[in-house]
Parts: sequence; C-alpha cells; structure tokens
Amino acid sequence: MNRSITAKTALLKISMLFLIPFFLFMFGLNVYSNTIYRQRLTENNQTRLTMFESFLEEDLKNVEYFMSDMIANDGGFNALRYPLSYVDSYLQVQQLQEKFESVMKTIDSISAFCIISPKSNITNGPFRKNVSYDEKENIKTYLNQLVKEKGDGAITDWRVQQIGEKYYFLKIMGLGGVYSSCIIDVGNVSTIEEIGSENSYLVFEENEEILSYQEQMKELGIRVQEGKTSYLTGSRRDQFVVMSYSEILNCCLMLVEPYRGIWSMESLPLIMLLLSVFFVILLLRCYRMLKRDFLNPLEQMVETMEQIGDDGLESRLCVRNQVKEYKKMESTFNAMMDRIKELKILAYVRLIQAQQTELQYYQIQIRPHFFLNCMKNLYAMTAARKYTQMQEMILTLSEYLRAVLKDHDMIVPLEKELDSVRSYVKLQQMSSARPPEYEEDVSPQLMQFGIPPMSLLTFVENSFKYEKSGEGSMQILIKARLFLDGEEKFVNITIMDNGEGFPEEVLEILNDPEKRMPGEHMGINNVEQRFSLVYQKPCSFVYSNMNGACVDIFIPFEEARRPTVNL
Repeated sequence: MNRSITAKTALLKISMLFLIPFFLFMFGLNVYSNTIYRQRLTENNQTRLTMFESFLEEDLKNVEYFMSDMIANDGGFNALRYPLSYVDSYLQVQQLQEKFESVMKTIDSISAFCIISPKSNITNGPFRKNVSYDEKENIKTYLNQLVKEKGDGAITDWRVQQIGEKYYFLKIMGLGGVYSSCIIDVGNVSTIEEIGSENSYLVFEENEEILSYQEQMKELGIRVQEGKTSYLTGSRRDQFVVMSYSEILNCCLMLVEPYRGIWSMESLPLIMLLLSVFFVILLLRCYRMLKRDFLNPLEQMVETMEQIGDDGLESRLCVRNQVKEYKKMESTFNAMMDRIKELKILAYVRLIQAQQTELQYYQIQIRPHFFLNCMKNLYAMTAARKYTQMQEMILTLSEYLRAVLKDHDMIVPLEKELDSVRSYVKLQQMSSARPPEYEEDVSPQLMQFGIPPMSLLTFVENSFKYEKSGEGSMQILIKARLFLDGEEKFVNITIMDNGEGFPEEVLEILNDPEKRMPGEHMGINNVEQRFSLVYQKPCSFVYSNMNGACVDIFIPFEEARRPTVNL
C-alpha cells in the first residue's frame, strides 16, 4: 500500500538524511577535539607544575643541607648549647645571622631564619624587609612557645603552619636544646611571575584548605576536588586546575588558569570546526532559499485548492516568487478557474430554470383540488336555493381566483399566504351550517417572510376535509414565531385544528418520509417538495396530534430570506 507524503516532509527527510550524520560527526569531532585539548593542557600544566615543584624542592633541600651542616659543624651554633655571657651569645648569633643572610640572598622565597635557644633566652634571626613588625613578633612568639612545649618533639620535616593570619612553610632542626628554623611565606612562593601567565595562579592546598590567593580563589569559585589530578571548576566552570602532591612540603600544589576550551587551539581541528560551522550556515541558507522558491509556492497552491474545495470559486493562485514554471502554472490555473466559474454559472442558471418548471408543475397540481372543492360548495348552495349567499361566494371566489391565477411567484410573503387562507376560510364559513372559527398568532416581523404559495392553505384544506362530524364548529389556529437554536435562527409555523387528528399509522408514515409510497398523501408531499426546492437548507416537518391535527414547520431563517430560485 502506497502512502503519500507532502513535499515538505519529503524534503525534510532528505535533509535529515544528510544533517543527522553531519551533526553526529560534528558532535564527535568537538568531543574528540575537546578531549585532546584537555589532555594536552593537562600534560603541559603538569610539566610546568613539575618543573616549578622541582625548583622549589631543590631550594628546600639546599636549605635543609645548610641547616644540617650548620648544626653539625658550625662552632658558633654548638657554642650556644653551653652557658655564655650575654656578649658572647650576641656575637655568636650575629655570626649565624650573617650566614643566614647569605643563604637568603640566593633563595628569594625564604622569609626568615631564626635561632631558638631557651637556655640563653634567644629567639632571633634575619627577616626579609617586607615582613612587618607584627608578623616578626608572631613568628618569634610561636617558635619560642613551640620549642618550650615540645622540646626535641618540635623537630619535624617541612610542614604548613598558620601563624597569625598567614600560612608559612616551617622547618625546625636542632641539637642539645638549640634550634634553627627556616620560615617561608606561602605567598612568597605563589607568585604569578614564576608560572609565566598573568591569569594563572599557583596555589598551595592542604586538607581542602587553600593556603594562598584566598580572595582570588573565592571570587573565581575554585573548589578543591580530592583524588583528581586535573578538573574544571569555578563558578562558571571556566577554570582549569592541575594538582600535584609535594612529598617535601606535605601539601598539594595547584595550578589554576582560565579554560577557553577548543577556542584556544591553533591547529587543524579548530580550522575544521570553523569550516563545519560555515557549511552548517550555508546549508541553512540553502534551505531558506529552497523554502522560499519551492515549498512556500507549493503550500500556497495547496491552500488555494483547499479553499476551492470549500466552494471558494473566487480563490485564485498567487505565487510570490520569480520561478518561471510557477508563474506559468499560476496563469494557467487561474484561467482554468475562470472557465470553471463560467461553466458553473451556466449550469446553475439551467438548474434554476428546471426548478422553476418543476415548481410550477407542483403548484398547478394543487389548484384543481381546491377548485373542485369550491365548485362542490357552490353546487350545494344552488341546491339549497341560497342565491344571495351564492352571489357573495361567487364574488369572494372570483377575487380569490384572480389572485391565484395572477400569481406565478415561487415564494410569496407570509402575509399574502394568510390572505388566501382567510379567503378560503370565509368561503367555508359562507357554505357551512356550522361556520368554522379561525385565529392567527403571527409575529409582525414575519409578515414579509417568504414561503411557497398555497402551502399553508393545503394543511387548512385538509383540516376541513377531516373535520369531526356532528360536533361543534371547526377551530383553526395558525402561529408563526422566530426562535434561536444555539447560533442558528429558525421560523416555526404551526397549523392546528380541533378535528379528528392524524391516525397513528398515518403519523408514523408522515414523520418517516422513507415509508411513504409514491402518490400517497399527494398534497403534503407536494408542499414538502416545494419547500425543498425553494430553500438551500432542508426544512423540517413535524406531524402530531394535540386535541386535533398539528403541523409544525421549521425553516432556517437566514436561508429562508435567500431562496435559491431568486439567486
């Protein structure tokens, strides 16, 4: 079974056949490029970090060697283990300070060297000029208390220690109650110049505590992730971190720098990416042009055809592009629609003429039936020698016949149809021993409402035909009202009498036209046929018994005001 699809769907499928693999390729290329970039960035930064770490550790080893050699071989340091006078102690400390200062000149990261001798009450040594007085006092106080409290237990490897508001790398060595300490400000080691980028930071970390550049790291939103050697972090995940653990310092070194992803690559993958983006833009541009020159005109054609299918013969194709084939199709299609409209108008005129002929035929069928009833009544008056009444009846009948024979309209105002009913009832009143009673209840706004002529008269005539014998006078009521049913307006015309009413089997047949036999109930069939010819929408006829026969006719109001035969 073949299933048709729209041109737009077909074009979309063809496009997707290319676009989906292309975008998958692009996605894979970007992922691969980003992975390669991160690997290279990690390797590069780890190399930089390893080099810096090796230089730093070499300096620290030199400091350790210097301190070990001084403790083992320096006579001045060993002399402090024995009781000395204040002058001798001062001279020994001065000699040691000169040696410390010479080492500090070669290693810029050292903030201070200190000699601690609780026996001689000495805590002194050289400090860098950038160390404030408060920082000096904090360092001396801490070292003095540490040695007094722990003694030889204060001798440890390099460790991180917070003194005051700053963090320091601290190394203490000693012998015989005399100790030497090297203090390195973490901030002095974490210098931007040393790692070669103004947007990069060398940060030390211990137990998830950042020891340097705390304010900058807080602004960037840097978070420590234990167990990872490289990762993305930051408030916008735009900072790349590489970590390395230093066995000498007993802490981690973190290299933090901005992460620009593959946009920072200056290689073939970046060129491929840019070309891919260019081709995507070019493809989208081609699709827009194809939609403008092919899809949109096609959609306009489909919309025009749908409008024509909804009886929109006035619709015409209007293609808004410069494609010659579409322009030719537009002119040919519109010429064809003009011709179809002309042919439909011609066929419609012929249909109206046929309807007029058929309508006149139905109207002629009714008149003999009415005329025979009138002749029957005149014959009865002649037999009864009621000459005055007969003369009056003949005058009334002549006026009625003049109006009927003169009327060839397919619809007449309701007021004119009621005049015919009144004349007919008057003729019946003049010829009956029990004059019938007639009443009207018609909305004034419906007096000019158009209905087929002699339609209501047919039902009134049937009322007299089937009136009760030997009882009171015949009573006839005609009502006409306009009412709403949802959004539609209907005219309801009711003809009621107090006669015998419809037999049940007749009611069943009248309310189900499919059960009627040809020629059966000719007068009623005639009226219904004429209503179906006059109005565009079907009218409803409801037959019932309400103390007599009752006929309800429901006519669409708007359509009733525009009968087809008058178009």
